[in-house]
Amino acid sequence: MDPRKDYCKILGVSETASQDEIKRAYRELAKKYHPDAVGGDKAKEERFKEISEAYSVLSDPAKRKEYDTMRRNPFAGQQGGYDFQGAPGGFRVHFESADLGDLSDLFGDFVGRGSRTGESFSRFFDLGDLFGNARQKTRTRRATTGADVEAQITIPFELAVNGGETVISTGTGKRIKIKIPPGTEDGKRIRIRGQGQPSPNGGPAGDLFVVIRVAPHPEFERKGKDIYSTLHINLAEAVLGTEKTVQTVGGKRVKLKIPPGTSSGKLFRLPGLGVPAENGAGDHYVRVLVDVPEHLTPGQRKEFKEWAKKVGLIN
Repeated sequence: MDPRKDYCKILGVSETASQDEIKRAYRELAKKYHPDAVGGDKAKEERFKEISEAYSVLSDPAKRKEYDTMRRNPFAGQQGGYDFQGAPGGFRVHFESADLGDLSDLFGDFVGRGSRTGESFSRFFDLGDLFGNARQKTRTRRATTGADVEAQITIPFELAVNGGETVISTGTGKRIKIKIPPGTEDGKRIRIRGQGQPSPNGGPAGDLFVVIRVAPHPEFERKGKDIYSTLHINLAEAVLGTEKTVQTVGGKRVKLKIPPGTSSGKLFRLPGLGVPAENGAGDHYVRVLVDVPEHLTPGQRKEFKEWAKKVGLIN
């Protein structure tokens, strides 16, 4: 999430756009810039990533609220860490510990300025002993490992399902190649050891935690291990039957037979062509929707009415 980017402008919607308006705008842009449609055009593929990032934020009410807050106040949300925007989706460093410092000096300054109250306080409390152990443990921990770092990236739907590799850019400009396991779900955290902040005292570096956000797909929908898509057929094809070619999320093209008399909304199952998994891949379900002609001439309406009477559809 990058508050410097105008996600509404990227999707071509107003700042008060509804979720339906945002979804429609995304679908139109996704069909135009999706990698399957641009034939290796790198500029358009980058544009698709930007569109997906914008949609992943604006379509989530919680993320959209956080984004709007950050746009109004660029310093919001920095408690406990700091956001670097050099990486896709944002790059956040979390400070896991803080040096307590020399607290005996701090309290000594406060209570011990030659007053009798300060002398009495110092006799009751040995602040060096009180905080010494905590300070020592903190310094030891800081010397052992550097701070962990968290980054967030948005990846294409197909990459999450099928697995592969992608590259993330850190706040320092370093590019790190990471492996995306097949079947990766939205919100998964991938740990990369030793790619966090360096130790200030020569110890090992912290770890990098990459949070995966999966961009929506204009054609596919995922439910667990199963994939759902929609196939439109016309009225004649529904009545008489037909054969259609279906694109799967794995890139296969499968012929699907539609039997005569198919009703709108009927589901057809393509076994084993869903999300890959160690315990067996999921299935691909094709939902058939029958498109009814909207514009008929008077003559066509008359002929259709006569036919409907003959087959017993109407009286």
